[in-house]
Amino acid sequence: MVCPSFTNQITYDTGSAPLDITNADFNFDGIQDLAVVNSVDGTISVLLGNGDGTFGTQTTFAIGMNPAGITHADFNGDGIPDLAATNRDDGSVSVLLGIGNGTFGTQTTFAVGNNPFLLTSADFNLNGTKDLAVTNFNDATLSVLLGNGDGTFGTQTTFAVGNSPRGIQSADFNFDGIPDLAVVNSVDGTVSVLLGNGDGTFGTQTTFAVGMNPAGMTIADFNGDGIQDLAVTNVDDATLSVLLGYGDGTFGTQTTFAVGNVPFGIIHNDFNCDGFTDVAVANNDGESVSILLGNGDGSFQTQTTFAVGSLPFALTSADFNGDGTPDLASANFDEDTISILLNSCVNPLTCSDQILNNDKGTCKATVPLPNSQQCPNVTITCDPAEVTVGLPTTITCTATSDLDATNMETCTFTVTVNDIDPPLLYGLNDMDIDATNSFGAFVTYPTPTAIDNCPGTLTVTCSPASGSFFPIGVTTVTCTANDTNGNTVTGTFTIAVIPLEEE
Repeated sequence: MVCPSFTNQITYDTGSAPLDITNADFNFDGIQDLAVVNSVDGTISVLLGNGDGTFGTQTTFAIGMNPAGITHADFNGDGIPDLAATNRDDGSVSVLLGIGNGTFGTQTTFAVGNNPFLLTSADFNLNGTKDLAVTNFNDATLSVLLGNGDGTFGTQTTFAVGNSPRGIQSADFNFDGIPDLAVVNSVDGTVSVLLGNGDGTFGTQTTFAVGMNPAGMTIADFNGDGIQDLAVTNVDDATLSVLLGYGDGTFGTQTTFAVGNVPFGIIHNDFNCDGFTDVAVANNDGESVSILLGNGDGSFQTQTTFAVGSLPFALTSADFNGDGTPDLASANFDEDTISILLNSCVNPLTCSDQILNNDKGTCKATVPLPNSQQCPNVTITCDPAEVTVGLPTTITCTATSDLDATNMETCTFTVTVNDIDPPLLYGLNDMDIDATNSFGAFVTYPTPTAIDNCPGTLTVTCSPASGSFFPIGVTTVTCTANDTNGNTVTGTFTIAVIPLEEE
């Protein structure tokens, strides 16, 4: 597998020590923008996308002290994405309502637990408004804040989880239509799953073992069974734990896959456009992102790494340049930047042997391009491009990225071309012959000729044959031409025998 392939990173300045990142269309131009939380500055940087994979200069908005996590949702029901960020030193969440032009209003803060880390948003009480759930690192709890629908939130309700919780995500794990929660517990090496009751409350946690010092998490269907699964980064193990869901809110035993050193952030997407969910992991110690391509059965291929900035903590993924492929953005803590990696993926070709009919009037057929769920910006060529009628011919097709000529996939298959064009008959000319006696005449006529689109022997037979006796009157002669590939054509002409004149 050589796909996906990401271009060399492009970096953009943010505030000091960016920790988390999210994307949405903040100014309603149809282009994805970025929002980054800056932990030292106590700000959010918003960078508006230009639609070609580049971004404008940051605009900053003040929030609380030592912020860590960021998410977006429409908290006041106006159809405009808003922002929420955790403030670790304040024990609060800042909510900034979007204006719709890429700017945001002044923050409103809401109290949560001690040292809030990351957060997620969903409608936990099924009233049609977005709520928030926040991990409290020092309390071993999560806080749920139910939205009022106007951008404000009620007083927190807390629920016990494991020790030092970091990552948090929401999904429906037991198919009851109610959002549930999964929390990564860094000290315990576990994930807590809390099933939602539909009224904003949650049941007691159930824990599932992962690796050592887990940090980030993403939720997706990794094995194609329609059930949500978990993928968790383990900082001390340099691994990724995958736990497949059973559909009842429980999960199987972890399977681990190697990633880079000190992995933190994780995001999922289909990075090679093959219909299977892949994951990208931010390697904090390696200044890189690991891409692990999914096999569609819950397992993943060996990682491929791509360089980003120093100490990447978080990732987000979207199509930043409008080419239909998912790109990546990382928040680089040590460089005060974000890195943009644009994707130029080539989907593996799907080739199968083919039997074709010849192109009309020729003795060959043009080879059709093989089936492929290819990404845009891909050119497919086949050699040879045409095949002659006859025995099977081996074809090699190559898909090459227009953005990276070294990024390609090949496949081989055979093509057999059948000739279905019949020959063409010429010389079917009507004749008038004088009788040689009172009954008719023996007539010798020129044998019609035939041509064909393919080389080979042609046979032409006529009935009545040339040299036969033709009676007085009009007789129809039927001629048939056959080629070596079994194609036949029939034509006719007439011979009129004229009676002798009486003396």
